[in-house]
Amino acid sequence: MRTTVELNDLVYKKIVDTYGKRRISETVNDILFRYFFKQDQKDMFGADPWLKKTGTKGLRDEYDRDL
Repeated sequence: MRTTVELNDLVYKKIVDTYGKRRISETVNDILFRYFFKQDQKDMFGADPWLKKTGTKGLRDEYDRDL
């Protein structure tokens, strides 16, 4: 569907600088879609306070082992 939207000058400049002039509609649609249809799923990490997300920084490869 086509429609006209007036953007704030700062918002327009930021979108054009970041994504380019040819992708304004796609960018605005993506932002609005994420805002209105955000997934509010709870995972197991939010169930208990002692369960925390950890990164893979502490993991070792098989080459790191001292054999």
